[in-house]
Amino acid sequence: MELNILIREARREDAGAIATILRRLGWIERMNNEALTTTEQHVARMLDLEVRDGCNTVLVAERENGAVVGYLAVHWLPNLMRGIDGYVSELFVHPDETGKGTGSRLLETVRTYAVQRGCTRMLLMNRRIRESYQRSFYAKHGWEELPDGAFFSLSVAAQ
Repeated sequence: MELNILIREARREDAGAIATILRRLGWIERMNNEALTTTEQHVARMLDLEVRDGCNTVLVAERENGAVVGYLAVHWLPNLMRGIDGYVSELFVHPDETGKGTGSRLLETVRTYAVQRGCTRMLLMNRRIRESYQRSFYAKHGWEELPDGAFFSLSVAAQ
């Protein structure tokens, strides 16, 4: 397992590398069908929004040569019943880099951020068809699947 990477907060100039990771994964049909520059511009706009209000953190995993090989996005959500929740909405590693400890390092780092913010819990959604679920990636890091939970989705995209 290679761990010779730096975990740091994302910058706008990381948009191209993040866009490349998303395109290589091939999971987001809209992005697969658009020019890479369009994906980069979208990621840059989202990074600007995420960083602006302080309620979100985007971390990147960077190799010694400066290559960004993974990223994680977390949203800090006040919960009136519990305190602050950290919701990990995205954790993606370049397909050529899986199994080298990058995702583990991103999870360790975001946990440290959560403790520093006083979070009471962290949440994420992992589709059962994903390799990370099938190989129990999150469970191996102490995350527990909620047996009575269900995630729902409602598309509200502009028509």
